[in-house]
Amino acid sequence: MHASHPELSHFVARVEQSFDREDPQSFWTLQDDFIALLRSGFPAAALNNELAQLAQNPAYQGDWQTNQLVLHRARGWALALWLYERPRRYLHSTPYYGMLAPLGDDCLHYEVYELPADHRNEVFDPAQRLSPAGAGLVGPGGVLLLHSDRQVYDFRSARPCVTLKFTTAAVQPMEWLFARDTLYAVQANDSTLDSTQLRVAAYTLGRLAHPSSREPLEYLSRHAHHAVRWAAVRNLAQIDREAALAGLERMSVDPHPHLRRAAAETLRRARREV
Repeated sequence: MHASHPELSHFVARVEQSFDREDPQSFWTLQDDFIALLRSGFPAAALNNELAQLAQNPAYQGDWQTNQLVLHRARGWALALWLYERPRRYLHSTPYYGMLAPLGDDCLHYEVYELPADHRNEVFDPAQRLSPAGAGLVGPGGVLLLHSDRQVYDFRSARPCVTLKFTTAAVQPMEWLFARDTLYAVQANDSTLDSTQLRVAAYTLGRLAHPSSREPLEYLSRHAHHAVRWAAVRNLAQIDREAALAGLERMSVDPHPHLRRAAAETLRRARREV
């Protein structure tokens, strides 16, 4: 949705003025602007407009996602209406900073868990365990600040609850999942779709094994996301063994401990096969 509403236009201008994408902490300076947008009546007007578009134009799709309507998307941040319906199977970490406000008369209850003090988001460790840190609720007109670098939130509501959600782009590379009963980590997923897409692309290029894919895979082997780097080198081996071995040598001193161990083990196996 474009910034066609006056309230949204003003909010977008304030974000562009105050939010430094290189300093995600600057996001918190926009709390008063978010509250002003919340109180302006814009969320209801935006949804009314969206429903009118859907009803009048069968070809109109809008920016709808699962349980979410994106109202504005820009580089580094997004504003959306999010429908909370039921608890998830696992407790999910939040890879972005956010502000969350229930709409109407609904209250959103939540429980808070602290991440371990030595938590490194990019290094999955099943020994990591959450610590309960209390509970709370955010009612009409209230705003919950989501500190993804320190806490995990578990939302609860007696009935479906619509919220206005203002978030940064992902500030963490991974979204962690924790078991509800034990609070131990069980899985970590890419926090952004582009990282997943790049890994799938690397796998596909490896299956095709065309010589023209060597350069793109070598480029991906230096990507910022460790899982993309590893996928690139693994699939490069299907095209150019020597280039893949060179990539593994470089990864033997990679900053990520999982990649260092995997590269060292793969190199040992490769040398035994020679």
